[in-house]
Amino acid sequence: MNLAALNSPSFRLYLFGSFIALNGLWIQRIIIGWLAWEISNSPFYVGIAAFLSLAPTIFSGPIFGVLIDRANIKVAFFLSYSAMILCSSILFFLILTDLLTIKSLLLICLFIGIIASAAHPIRMSLAPRLIDESQVPSLVALTAVNFNTSRLIGPAIGGFLIQYLGASGTILISIFTYLPVMVFIMFVKPRDLISDDKNRSLIFDFFEGIKLIFSNSVIKFSIVLSGLTAFVGRGVLETLPLISEGVFNQGPTGLGLITATAGAGALFSSIAKALGKAEISGTNISNSTLFAALTIPIVVLLIGYANSFLISLFLIFILGFLATTIGISIQSKIQLELKDIFRGRVMSIWIMINMGSAALGSVIFGLVSDYLSIQMSHTVFGYSFIFLIVFLILFNNISIKTKTAFK
Repeated sequence: MNLAALNSPSFRLYLFGSFIALNGLWIQRIIIGWLAWEISNSPFYVGIAAFLSLAPTIFSGPIFGVLIDRANIKVAFFLSYSAMILCSSILFFLILTDLLTIKSLLLICLFIGIIASAAHPIRMSLAPRLIDESQVPSLVALTAVNFNTSRLIGPAIGGFLIQYLGASGTILISIFTYLPVMVFIMFVKPRDLISDDKNRSLIFDFFEGIKLIFSNSVIKFSIVLSGLTAFVGRGVLETLPLISEGVFNQGPTGLGLITATAGAGALFSSIAKALGKAEISGTNISNSTLFAALTIPIVVLLIGYANSFLISLFLIFILGFLATTIGISIQSKIQLELKDIFRGRVMSIWIMINMGSAALGSVIFGLVSDYLSIQMSHTVFGYSFIFLIVFLILFNNISIKTKTAFK
């Protein structure tokens, strides 16, 4: 079983506190979407609110990655949640005083996005320093279980709270969910960073991280493969309303069902990874990971041919499962290749590629669907990315064999 990371008392504290905080973040995400719709009654502004909450990770994430490799990680973690509490408190005050407008809500979303762009590399740098390096695959799987469990129950809790406590009460409860992990962080004991030179410029450190990515064939291939699979797989998972409503006319209930189905696939994958055999370090990506990567565009292709909502639900479950399997496997592989001093920089680039590819994939998929039918767009994406992923795998294998022959 892949539960070795639980042997660390510091990681157990971190995992429990993070679970509570993640539910708070999902509650916050639900309330922001609800407020954007209530204030504007516009799908456009709902989309802009979601975009502003996510987009900064693409642009400012790598900058924070460099800073985090120099910072006191516990202080950085504490400050990131303090900033999130400040944003939520301002939102609470504006709701309570009836001063909230769509412009002020979008501004808060932007600040939340900037804070999140720091929080992602912080947690990916902190958590591996709470365990032995050999336990990284266990850590990645367990944190994925944490995330995907909260992804299922957090929005449901948020919806219930909005209905019975209103917007202000819901956002206040989300603030309190951040407090336990802020207390627990004072008791965890991460490994100290070992750096030979703290006087280097931020630009030098940034490009040192880029140099490591390009010089390490495992990391480079993993990031490119992750980007391609996120573009086609997560790009489709971000456009589920097109399937539920645009193809099958299932209404809000159908959208909720298909979204929950994708989340269930992701949770099932993360549990399977946590209970399965741990990844090991090596010079190649495992065949099971490559198979999952190639299966993602095949499933997208099959969605294009699905003639019933029930079949589409099954395929979306599989897609959610595969997308999470790839994410856990590749994150484990990259983390195993890294020393602590590089985690912030390299993992922030991985996050940037992942989120950027998913965002770009969803936008392009939507544009293509405007010109073709929605189902035809699935088949075009499926065939295209089967070719691209097969080409990438073959090119990587040839490259490895060539380097081996010249050694």
